[in-house]
Amino acid sequence: MKKLLILLLLSASYLFSFDKVGIGYSTTSYDSNIYDVSLIKDTNYKLFNLPISLEFAFDYMDSTNTSDELYITSFQPVITYDFNKQFFIQGALGVAYLSNKSFEHRNFGMNFQFKESVVFGYNINKHLSTTLRYNHISNADLDDDNSGLDIFGLNLIYKF
Repeated sequence: MKKLLILLLLSASYLFSFDKVGIGYSTTSYDSNIYDVSLIKDTNYKLFNLPISLEFAFDYMDSTNTSDELYITSFQPVITYDFNKQFFIQGALGVAYLSNKSFEHRNFGMNFQFKESVVFGYNINKHLSTTLRYNHISNADLDDDNSGLDIFGLNLIYKF
């Protein structure tokens, strides 16, 4: 199932002319495995003279302790600052939708969540980059239950 999802998303990235596709592995502070695919579209817009891109991400999270599974779909505008040709940093603030309101005895309160990201990256060459990523997902106290997720991961990004 995971391979079919990745193949489908890679095909969609080609058909809808996304500029980059990323795959990654992440974990949480309580040892869950997260596999993700992200589709990235560069825009011509800038904020404070920094380029803005749009990221659509699809994550599959499975528990190492229980049989729980969670699917996360998210969208976020991303701002990039290039230190030089190799190193960059990104910041993003967006929205996410969780398939379940709970996971491993954590209650998220609602399916709709907010997602913040900080990314440190390295351009290997003109087509390939790698990133170290931190994501925080929570409902910003819109619900009494707000366990949230802190996610740490590595991504490999291919630029078309």
